[in-house]
Amino acid sequence: MEKPSADTSTRAAFVITSHADIPLLRRLVDRLLAGSPDVRVYISHDIAGEPGVEDLAGPRCTVIREVGGRGDFTQIERIVSLFRLVEADGGADYVTVLSGMDYPARPISDFLDALPSAGDGYLHNFPALDPQGSDWAMHEARQRYLYRWWILWPLSAASRRRWHWLHGVNYVQPFFRVNISYGTFRLAALRGRLPNGMTVHGGSAWFTISRRAVRHVLATVDSRPDILRWARTSLAVDEVFFQSILLSAGTFDFIDSNARYIDFESDGFGHPKVLTDEDLERIDASDAYFIRKVDRARSATLLDKLDERVTGREADDR
Repeated sequence: MEKPSADTSTRAAFVITSHADIPLLRRLVDRLLAGSPDVRVYISHDIAGEPGVEDLAGPRCTVIREVGGRGDFTQIERIVSLFRLVEADGGADYVTVLSGMDYPARPISDFLDALPSAGDGYLHNFPALDPQGSDWAMHEARQRYLYRWWILWPLSAASRRRWHWLHGVNYVQPFFRVNISYGTFRLAALRGRLPNGMTVHGGSAWFTISRRAVRHVLATVDSRPDILRWARTSLAVDEVFFQSILLSAGTFDFIDSNARYIDFESDGFGHPKVLTDEDLERIDASDAYFIRKVDRARSATLLDKLDERVTGREADDR
């Protein structure tokens, strides 16, 4: 078992959105809880996902089932629901957002020891609509957040490949946009304006934020229906929602990092690579606390090596 962080009083919550692979999820939960008695885990599992997640529930692990989705507001709703559960349990000094395909790269105790020096947490961020400062191409950022999107009908994988050419219309006129990248056919029209007082900040959908940042997010969700309307009709809003609310406030101090190792280089479609033991040297060089993403079969050797570092022995058969 991982040695708990020495003399730490940091209360940490890990909120996880998951869909499948309950054994991998159990392994992740075990690693998180072993890091400190002050750790709590909260899981939102997709209603349409793999069964059996309720078996993970316990005194320090809460499990709920919610509607999942990709590229829309459902991911935000799930994280907000988990934030509310954390607060209902008395809150945590820091809350970390993970998926069921993430895994610790280092002992959780190391992460907990670093948090008191992290200000309001680890939040990768940049001005999404600023041509000079954005990490994204402007045409991509503008069509995601300056247009109002409607979902028209679902698409199969074959249909998405067949109709991908439709994205070409987005480059020849400014009035409407089409998108088939998230399993549905979507159509958008140019918006009038953004919510008052809000600037759009992008960044990683995976982050760690302080309790006062969590409370600010919840207060904003409860008091700004205009921001919710904008978010519900945007694309890939999980990559801007929390950053936009928190950075627009101008009162928080974040480390501009998601504290994770993610490899997008090997995939031409914007999806993270499934990591293996061949990535271990690069993971170590990154000093990341977590990695994304892993698979129980393809990442098995990597996971065993990471666990062996923490336990000091070879990993048990899983």
